[in-house]
Amino acid sequence: MMYSNRVCERLHDEHMATLALLEKLERFVANNKPPEAIDAGARTLLVDLAVAFENEIWRHFGFEEKHLFDYFAQSGDAEMAQHLTTEHEQIRNVGVRIIAMARAAAASGFLPPAWSEFRLLARQLAEQLTAHVHKEEGVLVPLLQDSMDSDTEEQLYTAYVMNEEAF
Repeated sequence: MMYSNRVCERLHDEHMATLALLEKLERFVANNKPPEAIDAGARTLLVDLAVAFENEIWRHFGFEEKHLFDYFAQSGDAEMAQHLTTEHEQIRNVGVRIIAMARAAAASGFLPPAWSEFRLLARQLAEQLTAHVHKEEGVLVPLLQDSMDSDTEEQLYTAYVMNEEAF
């Protein structure tokens, strides 16, 4: 999908990258038994998962909460902003546990009890985050596309790519 608003385009691209990562995670945890050994591909996936959450997804959430949800709240849609913030908190709670387990497993593999917990949390995370991304793609991004003026877009885009304050 193409957007004329650069903030929307950036959010969309990040949403698609998140969905691709979640698909890889779901394929990884599809087996009931833990991998006998963590090979280079599995290790890369586990490290990539942890890094993506720590450096990309949490940053994405922070930007939305600090700038976009405030934008909606100021426009009179505080309920949606609060709902999405609550979802971020729920996803973070599961994500933090997944990150720790992924890093530990990348270093030393999975024991059966850890694998069972990881699989459960990975599926929960994939379900929550996939639904969240679809909600943002279906509601948040189109609303931004339709309502954001060019000056606000420039300020927010600059803040996002430069990781600076917009207001």
